[in-house]
Amino acid sequence: MVSMTKALLLVLVVLSTACQRNHNTQPKDLRIIDVEGGVGKGRLVKLSEIAESIEYIPLETNSESVVGKIFAHRIFYEKRFFYLMEQNRSIIIHDNDGKYFNKINKLGRGPQEYDGVSDINIDLITGNLHIMTQNRILEYSINGDFIRIVNFRNNTLLNDQIPNKAQKIGSNYFLLAHITKRTKHSGFIIDSASNILKSIYYPESQYEIYKRSPDLIMQPVSFMYKENVRLIKGYSQEILSISEDFRIDTAYILNYGKYSVDLNNSSHLLSRAPYIWPRFKIFESDQYLFMFFHVGPLADKPAKMIGTRGNQYDYQHDCSFFNKKTGEFQFIHQPEINQLGFVEDFEGGPAVWPKYVSSDGYMITYMYAHEFKAHAETHEVSERFKRIADSIKDTDNPVIVRVKLKQ
Repeated sequence: MVSMTKALLLVLVVLSTACQRNHNTQPKDLRIIDVEGGVGKGRLVKLSEIAESIEYIPLETNSESVVGKIFAHRIFYEKRFFYLMEQNRSIIIHDNDGKYFNKINKLGRGPQEYDGVSDINIDLITGNLHIMTQNRILEYSINGDFIRIVNFRNNTLLNDQIPNKAQKIGSNYFLLAHITKRTKHSGFIIDSASNILKSIYYPESQYEIYKRSPDLIMQPVSFMYKENVRLIKGYSQEILSISEDFRIDTAYILNYGKYSVDLNNSSHLLSRAPYIWPRFKIFESDQYLFMFFHVGPLADKPAKMIGTRGNQYDYQHDCSFFNKKTGEFQFIHQPEINQLGFVEDFEGGPAVWPKYVSSDGYMITYMYAHEFKAHAETHEVSERFKRIADSIKDTDNPVIVRVKLKQ
């Protein structure tokens, strides 16, 4: 009897070990971004953890190419050209080495001009510019030649929409839309004749909440990865992927867990509420997603920023990144006051955070010349950084920061 009992215990131990080993070897779902699990585990992250190298490229300054204040951080790098949009809506283009190439300003009321700019994007295939206004999309070549207009308001079904972003998807266009009382769409795919080829709806639950609380802001988020549009419908926890053949799949799932917003409770959306939702732009490379989240008091080390009047305040958002190959999610502590992003441990420059990620795997941002020189004077930087600082004037064009990301 005793030997039988021992044998049974041995069998149970073997089965338990086998089950545990099987559980541990289950493949990890790399679509799940565990935001909840990252709370309280933020840390300083060095740029070298996610990047191979960094370059500082001063943009050529001449009488034609003086870059003023950049409009809403609109900078692009595709097909080996840098595109910057100024506040006056001029687009100034420099080549891969920072040499001036062209300036495009079609602001006006003519048939081939734009009377305002809601958004600008670059065609990843051709390098053409797509300027979006309230009523249409205008396309120009990098040389400034007019190519086409898409008058999306010609489609009466789009007259009730509030599109504020247009992205090229194949030979068609994706329009990002706001929810309204008259529509429950978060986006459309249209062709160059403004025919609607695909409609994407908000979740019914969000639409019902919006009808009861129309002051509730439900801002959808979209961004490009390669040839696909990524879309977050309002406060949905799914990041959808829309292909050029209109197939919609779930690319990622944002797991907020106990920090998920309850849209029926308006207090969850206050700036200091302990709940998480995405903010600002999202960028994606072959290996990483770069994201901002509202975290409020959940930040274990709140970022400190300087206001326009010189006052210091707690920033309510955190930078983060997700490693698509390992499934690891990480909140990022700020390196120093009034800086956000990765510690620049190559040349000693300021913290780096993307204002654009190119289709060929470069993180792009910029520094105004006077900021670059000031950093060189107040920080321990490399000899190369110093040489660049000494070679430019405060009034020169910005310095491009180009980071080669790990693949």
